Amino acid sequence: MQKDRNFYITLMFAKVPFLLMVLFFFACEEEPTAKAEVRIEPVPGQIAVLNSCGVFGAAEETKKVLRANGFDVLSAQSDPLWANYEETIVAIRNPHWVGHDRLKAVLDTKNFIVLQDPLSGDVSATVFLGSDYKKVLKIKRGQ
Repeated sequence: MQKDRNFYITLMFAKVPFLLMVLFFFACEEEPTAKAEVRIEPVPGQIAVLNSCGVFGAAEETKKVLRANGFDVLSAQSDPLWANYEETIVAIRNPHWVGHDRLKAVLDTKNFIVLQDPLSGDVSATVFLGSDYKKVLKIKRGQ
């Protein structure tokens, strides 16, 4: 009987460290890895977006993309001349604007015009959206 008792005591002491290890293993949670926060540096100057293609919501969609890339969009509205451009045109109203290259990187168009005598002192650039605006914004069809 003493032999059986010693066996159970030994077995009990062998189980305790094992159970503690199991509890420790499951109780320790991995710390969630912090996602690298991408900080977009704001671009100095302001941009106006004019919907010159007639597609409802094109100016708002473009405003969201530009703001997500650090641009300050002063306005996004329909073109008051009711133009219907096939291609997007970007008029740089300040020839010394530092955001020019960054805007070229965001908008996939070759139609950048630097004005020597800017019409508006309020904005650094005006984006006239053409019917190619989804390609210019690199947006896939159906999104």
